[in-house]
Amino acid sequence: MRSLGEMLVERGAVTAADLDKAQQIQSTVGGRLGALLVANGAVSEDVVLATQSERLGVTYLRTDGELPEDIAVYRFMAESRMKLDWFLDNAVLLWRRDGQLSCLARDVEDRALLEALGYFHPGEPMTFYLAANHQIDRLLDFARKERAIEDLFSGDNAMLLREMAEEAPIIELVNNLLAQAVDLDASDIHVEPAEENFAVRMRIDGVLHTRLTQPLDRFPAVASRIKLISGLDIAERRLPQDGRISRRIAGKDMDIRVSTVPCAFGESIVLRLLAQERGDFALEKLGMEADHLALFRRWLAASNGIVLVTGPTGSGKSTTLAGALEETDDGIKKIITVEDPVEYQMPSVTQIQVHADIGYTFARALRHILRHDPDVIMIGEIRDLETADIAIRAALTGHLVMSTVHTNDAVSSFTRLVDMGVKPYLAAAPTRGVQAQRLVRRACSRCAKPTTPSVLAMDLLAATPMHLLGDQWITTEGCDACQHTGFRGRMGIYELVPMSNELQDMVVSGAHLNDLKRFAHREQGYRTLLQDGLVKASKGHTTVEEVMRLTLTGLEGPDTA
Repeated sequence: MRSLGEMLVERGAVTAADLDKAQQIQSTVGGRLGALLVANGAVSEDVVLATQSERLGVTYLRTDGELPEDIAVYRFMAESRMKLDWFLDNAVLLWRRDGQLSCLARDVEDRALLEALGYFHPGEPMTFYLAANHQIDRLLDFARKERAIEDLFSGDNAMLLREMAEEAPIIELVNNLLAQAVDLDASDIHVEPAEENFAVRMRIDGVLHTRLTQPLDRFPAVASRIKLISGLDIAERRLPQDGRISRRIAGKDMDIRVSTVPCAFGESIVLRLLAQERGDFALEKLGMEADHLALFRRWLAASNGIVLVTGPTGSGKSTTLAGALEETDDGIKKIITVEDPVEYQMPSVTQIQVHADIGYTFARALRHILRHDPDVIMIGEIRDLETADIAIRAALTGHLVMSTVHTNDAVSSFTRLVDMGVKPYLAAAPTRGVQAQRLVRRACSRCAKPTTPSVLAMDLLAATPMHLLGDQWITTEGCDACQHTGFRGRMGIYELVPMSNELQDMVVSGAHLNDLKRFAHREQGYRTLLQDGLVKASKGHTTVEEVMRLTLTGLEGPDTA
């Protein structure tokens, strides 16, 4: 086999003089010839590796995308019979790809390397790879960092973490964050580690605000404190965990759902805050216009059928369903809910918590509750075909069923059900109506100023009945009362589409989604989310800009759908 130096000279990549100089240095101080040539500026590392790849018949991993996943490499080496320190000291990376051992090293011809691998993995076929030094260094640095973190979170250090979590400054910090979130009426707290620090952000009126930034070395103690009070495993950081905190904070009894997930720099932690005191769920308090409220109540007054509430996470669907249950709870109906999790405790309502981790899913719970003679069933979410089939069967056999699905608008609910595998006629036949919703921020009354509506806003409201519109268009400037955001609190905007005979025929015949939207909004005359938001803006409840921020897709409304 020709030497690397000879091949580089033959290709004109280096001169004979450069090669002779590098060989003299090698004979004096040692080292790899290719590395010495690169260090002397005679040739680029890429050319050396490409030549070496051809010479040895070894694959050269040029890009980060071709390299193995760093956590997979670390996990394999950490669990290997060979010591992790040996890999780190010798700049060797070992992992298993497609069931076969793979090795990445600076010098794949090193006899000591080959002997060591052969001793611990006798007879196993092995594939060698080449990569740039900076790529190898990155994988080695990740392994060193992961080992240091694992050492911190394991063995005797788990006790150290517990002690850190119970130190007065950490307890005070976490308690203050929780109290601050409750005082600001935040719905979520996000604890997010980065490379050099971690940030605490709070979702207030649907928008995240950074409230605190701390050095990263404080993150393990803060994370451990949150885990400790929520009943999670302090030492577990490789798997997602879910916990719960129930305590009195800032004068309010709170339920806090805690979720952790591994991320690049540790764990991302999210705390969802829910007040234990039952709020006022009366439908008229949620922001529905009079015509929408009357239509929604007609759906709820039916003895059977399905009422669907749609929207993304955090759009207020659970609150709307709580209001719907309160509306239907007349004392003579049997009402059962299946939820994940149970967010609002409601008297005289049988509420069931699903536990998917033990196989107690929505579908399994529904099969059992149908034997409990319910009049009204509320399903937290229709996620799959089995749940949808049981819900439809219940609606067709004399039950009123309420549930949610995740779609961007009301009409898309039908195509979503069909995509799950529901037959079109079963998606349409039992449905009473579908409501889509979002939450817009209420304008701050202290800093609101009158303004003139834009031409676009007035054009979008051209078909809206005049009796629904106001003349109190406003803008906001921000003040101390609203934390200089211009908004305080939120309210719902809605899109309600009842299932008419014509719309049912279109769904059954497999009409395109755009045709369904066009019919619902042009022929049946129902408002889009954007239009309903603008109605509220005309009454001074919010601003046009806020409505546009949440409903820009509504610009594709009835005229272009």
